[in-house]
Amino acid sequence: MKCEICGNKAEWICPRCYRYVCKNCVDLNVMLCLDCSHFKREQEDDYVRMVNSIAKKLDYMKSAIDRCLHCPLLKDEVLRSLRIVKELENTAKLEGFERLHDEILKIKDKLQNIAVEFLVKLKFSQP
Repeated sequence: MKCEICGNKAEWICPRCYRYVCKNCVDLNVMLCLDCSHFKREQEDDYVRMVNSIAKKLDYMKSAIDRCLHCPLLKDEVLRSLRIVKELENTAKLEGFERLHDEILKIKDKLQNIAVEFLVKLKFSQP
């Protein structure tokens, strides 16, 4: 078989796309073909951007709890952000996204504390 990227003799099958590839077309850091490893890096970059976007909103969420407690947008933002971070944390572990995992660890505790504070205040503000 020939490498489906460069045409040299194939020695390996990419576990993501199942193409035959040679040793020169394998990214040994992630054990994927060069095309798939590029995709994986772009995917991690996208996830990191999502986490950084949430991180920028944390201070606003915290400050808005007292004045916007019954605002459905705040409730949605807090709970959606927490869900996204938890899902991305699992993805980071499964895919080996170390940089994503590090970014999540920076904000996870603060986000969880905001969510707990919001839900407790919401519960106690109801008659």
